[in-house]
Amino acid sequence: MQAGAWPRFVAELRDLVPRYWKRTSTGHKRLLLLLIVAGALLRGWMLFQPITADEATGVVRFATRSVNVVVSDMSHYSNHVLNTLLVKAVTAVFGFSTWSIRLPAFLAGVLLMPMFYLFVRSMFNRYIALMALAMVAGSGGLIEFTALSRGFALAWFFMIAALMVGRYFIKEGGPVAAMVLAGCAALGVWSVPTGLYGMLMVYGWVFLSLLADRDRAQTDRMLWWSFSVVAALAFALLLYAPVISTHGIDQLFHQGDHTERSWDRFKLTHADASLDLWVYLSETSALWLTLPGLVGLLYAAFISSKFRRLAFALLLTSVPVVMVLADVGQPRKWLFTLFLFHLSSAISLFYLLKFVQDKLYPAFEKRRRTAVASLVLVVLFAAFGMPVIQDRIPRHRDLNALLDGLLKDLSPEDRVHGDPICDALVGFKLVSREQDPLALAGPPGPDGTVYVVVDEHQEWTLEQVLRFHHLDPEALTTPQRVGERNGSMIFAARFR
Repeated sequence: MQAGAWPRFVAELRDLVPRYWKRTSTGHKRLLLLLIVAGALLRGWMLFQPITADEATGVVRFATRSVNVVVSDMSHYSNHVLNTLLVKAVTAVFGFSTWSIRLPAFLAGVLLMPMFYLFVRSMFNRYIALMALAMVAGSGGLIEFTALSRGFALAWFFMIAALMVGRYFIKEGGPVAAMVLAGCAALGVWSVPTGLYGMLMVYGWVFLSLLADRDRAQTDRMLWWSFSVVAALAFALLLYAPVISTHGIDQLFHQGDHTERSWDRFKLTHADASLDLWVYLSETSALWLTLPGLVGLLYAAFISSKFRRLAFALLLTSVPVVMVLADVGQPRKWLFTLFLFHLSSAISLFYLLKFVQDKLYPAFEKRRRTAVASLVLVVLFAAFGMPVIQDRIPRHRDLNALLDGLLKDLSPEDRVHGDPICDALVGFKLVSREQDPLALAGPPGPDGTVYVVVDEHQEWTLEQVLRFHHLDPEALTTPQRVGERNGSMIFAARFR
């Protein structure tokens, strides 16, 4: 390792915030803090929304189990290993609740906002950085997954960290930056396997930037870049070694999803999957915001070589991986691209406002127009995104309320059965009460009642629920409805 490389890296990191802070006006600082606080409050409000079935499944199936199970079993997509380990740590202190299991993702989502601002400012300028931050703070898609107990927000955090380290590497190279970059990449992939896409984009961007920088010695930095790629792969494989040794590497890419992945199927489904992504991005903001954003993306790629390298890196790395896996995947795994879209919109808006000042309104100077644009952006994005994300992922509000009332009056001999979603929600509610999540499974006691929960939105019949739990409907008395709430129903029966 080069002498002094580590002290230089630490000094650069330590000096980063104070250096920019000294160069920033008081008004800019206040607006920066206001946007971060606004983003944190929007995410904080979502912390207390009803639990989703995926989160409940992750808690019951993994977060309540041993560390050995967490790090070695990814048979269900709800186990994002690093997030689950952090959830275990948090709930060991605060207990299980909707906010505590989401706390790791929430903190990652809040911390990445100032990190993203610093990255954009170091790449462009403070005005573009502030407007990009405003969009990230109010972005519906980013808010949604930074207030869910999933690993996506952690992956985004490490991606932004990798971008910041990557910028240092482009300038300085060296083993320290190469190793830290590899560590960020490995942790991002450990947060959620599809974090691979964002990390590939970072490495692609660093590679293209090194090619474009002919004023510095390229050979040495290219060698360290290659070393970093190999180290990132080695670190990721080491972190996932328990899963690979127990279940094979295929589990990393499928996580319990046994859908056929073939080229023929890909040709039939990729267009619909791409449309789903576009619909999601449009729904979580607004179509009239998304379309100008697309124009802004094209303009930013045209006018800025720095942004162009980021966009090309995304295309050159993600598209081949999609082809190899023959799967576009769910929209959520592409949400990291919102950081690029918001950045491109900020770049384009900066030049648009400059045009307005130059040609139409000379008094509209940079500080003033940036402040106005930033405040308008965070309000617009939040206003159109927040109503959508509250129930875009089903939160089963009526079913949750019905179950709360049922569980409050149960006797130890009673049992509750439902479809898999209902069972997961019941299990989480038991865990949050420090009870065994399986306490209401199995046969009832001699004087117990079998409660069957049917949610018509899930299209499970009462008989299907009973047989799913290996109960013979003929062995029970005629079920009587004892509760109902907007399509969610509870039936009670006893063994004959």
